[in-house]
Amino acid sequence: MFDPVPWFVGGGAQHSPEVARLLAYAATGGVEGVITPTDLKVLPLAVPGGAVRALPGAALILNRAVGGAQQTYVSRMPTETQVGIAATGSGAGRSDLIVARVEDPFMAGEPWQDPSDPKVGPYVFLRVIPNVPADTTRLQSVNGYEGSSAITLARIDIPASTGTITAAMIKDVRGIAQPKSAMEAWSVVGPGANTDLPTSAAWTTLASLTASGRIPEWATRAYANISVSGLLVNSGEWRGFLRVSITTAAGTRSSTPVAVTETNATYNWPGRRFSLPLGSFLEDLSALSGQPATVKVELQKAVGTGIINHGPTTVTGVSLNYMQAAI
Repeated sequence: MFDPVPWFVGGGAQHSPEVARLLAYAATGGVEGVITPTDLKVLPLAVPGGAVRALPGAALILNRAVGGAQQTYVSRMPTETQVGIAATGSGAGRSDLIVARVEDPFMAGEPWQDPSDPKVGPYVFLRVIPNVPADTTRLQSVNGYEGSSAITLARIDIPASTGTITAAMIKDVRGIAQPKSAMEAWSVVGPGANTDLPTSAAWTTLASLTASGRIPEWATRAYANISVSGLLVNSGEWRGFLRVSITTAAGTRSSTPVAVTETNATYNWPGRRFSLPLGSFLEDLSALSGQPATVKVELQKAVGTGIINHGPTTVTGVSLNYMQAAI
């Protein structure tokens, strides 16, 4: 039998909370997590002490109570909130979880907390779950909490004899419910004439590649996929590194290259063409987001007597997959 009132019937029909939560579930694809990269991030106090603070933000939280399948709670915390953390004794350290938890007394099996005013609750809380296994990243993996309607924000790893929580003790385990992504790609043929790349340890930009674009305003990291084919070792052995760097400029300000990644490669094939691949993440792009960017592919010689030739048959392909992740 259907729920008698679907979303949405007029004329004063009474709609159930289950159908409203189903709407949220369907609209968001059944995912959960924070909404934007900094939402509900757990930090130490401005002056570290016996508590932590969570930044304002919003979250999607799956209903895991009995009868709560295909239902999502939508919650927001408009102000920064603190929770206290108990000090550890001299015997051992302890790990605690910080979670955003819905406690709905109108769902079977949920913790009962009779609100002073049922119209305003509260029904969602910032909770501390103490003394969990040291590698825990998800509340539902802790015995007794498997059916909790909650998302895990952070784990606090507290040494013995400690009552002050510092940033080094906080492990961020948030996930974005609906992260964004976008890809940019370039493919460039080498210069018109052969060019021997320098033999020093200085980073050298492949002359054929000058790519320009703009980092999306929401991007916090990227995955770089690069292939340089048609390089030639003129003699001996060449060993070095390949990297991609992103430089941005906004007005007269220019940032230094960030998110450099490297891969080792050894070649001892005089007179034979070869390829250099790279696939790796570029981290911490949030400070550069929304700005014009120049992407460079660079080589550096490490050891060996060989000389790399970058000629007209060299082809460089670059793809950057920009992503949004919790920061």
